[in-house]
Amino acid sequence: MKFINKYYIVLLVLLLCNKSSFAQDPNFSQFTASPLSINPALTSNGESSWRAMSNARTQWVGIGSSYTTQSLSIDGKLKRFDDDNYLGIGGMMIAEKAMGGIFKSTYININTAYHLSLDNKGNGLAVGLGYINNNTRIDFSQLSFDQQLSSIGFDRALPTGEPSLSNATSFSSACAGIMYTYEVENTFLNVGAAGYRFVKSNRSVLDDKTQYISPRYDVHADFGTAINERVNLNVSAVHMIQNGTRNTAVGTSVGLLHNSTDFNSEQLRMINLGMFYKLGNAISPYVGYVYNNFQMGLSYDVNVSSVKSGSMSARSFEISLMYRGFTSNDATRRGRYHSPF
Repeated sequence: MKFINKYYIVLLVLLLCNKSSFAQDPNFSQFTASPLSINPALTSNGESSWRAMSNARTQWVGIGSSYTTQSLSIDGKLKRFDDDNYLGIGGMMIAEKAMGGIFKSTYININTAYHLSLDNKGNGLAVGLGYINNNTRIDFSQLSFDQQLSSIGFDRALPTGEPSLSNATSFSSACAGIMYTYEVENTFLNVGAAGYRFVKSNRSVLDDKTQYISPRYDVHADFGTAINERVNLNVSAVHMIQNGTRNTAVGTSVGLLHNSTDFNSEQLRMINLGMFYKLGNAISPYVGYVYNNFQMGLSYDVNVSSVKSGSMSARSFEISLMYRGFTSNDATRRGRYHSPF
């Protein structure tokens, strides 16, 4: 296990220093439950006055120390100018942990977005700006290095032989995005693009001033419609580009009412069934439930990647929670009320 720890820390250092790595960008299967990490223009999007979302993901279960990612975001409408034009504000925190807490990372994002109605036919435009801060810590005192191997085993009191190791590294940067929205009574469509880390940010646990985090660019689309009085359909997709690396994910879910005659009922109970797919990586069956304004979802990753983990099967689980708050002035539309975004 000592050698395994050594392997993990070398891998983490490479990830933190490599320019092509995703460097703390979230990697959720249920990406629809983390909209503020996709586009700041999605801040306060939708019909609710405010909403709170949380996502918890556990990766690599079964092949050693698991890698956990937890997110929490809250956003809402700060000022309404009329029914269709408003200013929104929101914040998000993502905490990551690996190797039993030896590696810890905290990502904080604060966004604001302005949503503008272009006409009275459902066409709208949103522009968002955000501030990003990340802090990463590695507890080297809990790790063993080759230079600490003695005749009686590993002695952590001995020098590591690794010069200029820094226990913490942090950076601050900016993000921006734009989104087009089309809405009618039963259907909506969002299409947007965003960029993260426009400010050049140095990051290296080896204090290497030549290592920087590359910007990340996203494009996404989200479609929702009420097929009939009791069935709701949502389809979402996101494509991320960073330093030549591309990741694409798509997801779809069908909502089935089981206690009321239509989506405008004051008491809603709905079962969500669906699937998320990371191209060339994993398929994630999804099941969720809606109880009035509260929504939860559970997914499990089935690995379809050509990269295997040996004789042991790695397992990844993810759970999402969402709550939407409404006021008496909020007007909901069928197909829009239960959209992921």
